[in-house]
Amino acid sequence: MIKAPAEVTGNDEGFVFVRCQQKTSCGSCASKSSCGTGIVNNALPGKVLDIRVPSEKALAVGSIIEIGLEEQTVLKSAVVVYVLPLIFAMAGAFFGQFLADLLTAGEGVIILSSLAIGAVGLLVARSVSRKMERDAGMTPTLLRVLGTSLTDAAVINAATEDSD
Repeated sequence: MIKAPAEVTGNDEGFVFVRCQQKTSCGSCASKSSCGTGIVNNALPGKVLDIRVPSEKALAVGSIIEIGLEEQTVLKSAVVVYVLPLIFAMAGAFFGQFLADLLTAGEGVIILSSLAIGAVGLLVARSVSRKMERDAGMTPTLLRVLGTSLTDAAVINAATEDSD
């Protein structure tokens, strides 16, 4: 299971709304300081995701929780988003080759056919991924409540320190 901390931003009946920062795999690589992708990743701010997570009880806004997502969910999503449009584009290239042979045309027909049918694959992938988002088994789960917001704790701790 893939786990991530998140901050509660709101409540709804049977759900909590959370905000978490998207993680990249560049943080664990040993050569991230000399890699161009790692340098760019460190320079740019991470993407913030707003997610709706099922919860039996309402949680205080600002609470830090841990959410989890099954690995097979991530794999299914990756297949839909990456492989499905690729399969459509390849089918478009084969269809374009058939048309090019039939019409005695050049490679332009193959390229246009591949791009057009690949675009249809993107639309199909978008539709399938939206259906997957609504599936209860494909949503993150609330694993545990970790406590209050770290920024609130820092403010409280800073305010209680003696400033002689």
